[in-house]
Amino acid sequence: MESALTLIPLLILFLTVGQVCLSVYSRTLSAVGTQGAIAYAAMGSSGSIAPNGSAGGSFNQGWRTPPQALPLPGGGSLLIGEREIKGTSITPLLPQGDSYTTDGVAVQE
Repeated sequence: MESALTLIPLLILFLTVGQVCLSVYSRTLSAVGTQGAIAYAAMGSSGSIAPNGSAGGSFNQGWRTPPQALPLPGGGSLLIGEREIKGTSITPLLPQGDSYTTDGVAVQE
């Protein structure tokens, strides 16, 4: 009986630590994916990003705003994009999951 009383809090603690690790890893991976998609689009991949919101990647999260090209004074432009990500939850302490945004910036010449 006592082992069951300690098992439940330990399981919640284990899942919470796992959620923190998963959140940090997915934020880093999403930021790299967003930057890569913007850089790929800036290199001239048909002038746009793939319809699924990525440039050759398997990310299925949508762009918060379409990537914008801001003209630079010396020529070229600055391509900026922002992606909204909705993460999953594995712990009962965060039932709605983790949602955040990532940014990508690249220079087009």
